[in-house]
Amino acid sequence: MGYKGYLLKIKEYEVPQKFIKAESYKAYVNMQDVDDYTDANGYLHRNAVELKVAKIEFETPDMLTDEQFRELMSNIQEGYEIPEARQCQIEAYIPETGEYIKQMAYLADIEPQIYWTKGNTLIQYKPVRFAFIGGVYSG
Repeated sequence: MGYKGYLLKIKEYEVPQKFIKAESYKAYVNMQDVDDYTDANGYLHRNAVELKVAKIEFETPDMLTDEQFRELMSNIQEGYEIPEARQCQIEAYIPETGEYIKQMAYLADIEPQIYWTKGNTLIQYKPVRFAFIGGVYSG
């Protein structure tokens, strides 16, 4: 399938590259095991499960205005299936495989930090880290 021109989609919203700081996008899948054990000879016996939990991280560029930050956040929030849990369907490009993965995920806590304000007309932000953690059960 390969790269389709976007790194992250939340529901139908393709996060524009302008909101992803250069060199900040990290996307990978975590192996998960259940009931692993070490035998009497010291060998680890792994029981890898089928689900590979995705973790997608990126930062916004320096100096986003409040208007730009609101644009990004409102589009992400529109994709929430369970707003109080920040739970949403994501599709993310995984460099390891060169493919996209779709999973139910949640947006981890974000901590927007205001860089400065100018009178009552402008707010600008330091880079904000976003992390989407996949593998959420959706019944």
